[in-house]
Amino acid sequence: MTEAVRNDVRPSATAGAIYGTIASMAVVAGGAHNTSIGRLLAVTVLTLAIFWLAHVYAEALAHHLTAAKRLDWPAVRRAMAEEWPLVTGPLPALAFLALGALDVLPDDRAIRLTLWCGVAQLLGWGITFARRQRWGWSMALLTGALNATFGIVIVILEVLIH
Repeated sequence: MTEAVRNDVRPSATAGAIYGTIASMAVVAGGAHNTSIGRLLAVTVLTLAIFWLAHVYAEALAHHLTAAKRLDWPAVRRAMAEEWPLVTGPLPALAFLALGALDVLPDDRAIRLTLWCGVAQLLGWGITFARRQRWGWSMALLTGALNATFGIVIVILEVLIH
């Protein structure tokens, strides 16, 4: 039995949360300087919803093709649940963006906190992964730092492209 199963954590759930966090960070970083914070929040949430729907569609269709039978509602519901972490993973970071949209935080601070919270989440997931592999703390911290750095690089690339 794998460590992920023993800890009742599906690898796809963690992957979805990481993917959603990186995607939301990229949208926020790419739109931070040319749109209102309320619109930025709406575009980010909408982007996550579209990605979630695309992942649900791909997963359900893959199930249909590999099972060689009609696509059934339970398979679609299962795909919806399995892909949901793509939407919920970035919620802690997006809470800061929402605070900016509600004028609780200044826009620039809300954007910075959103991005840095995303980096902290990536760091945490990297450390968690390494510890579940029973790696030592120094390797876990290095893995977390690499995971966070990868997220920062993707955000920088997104900003450069747009």
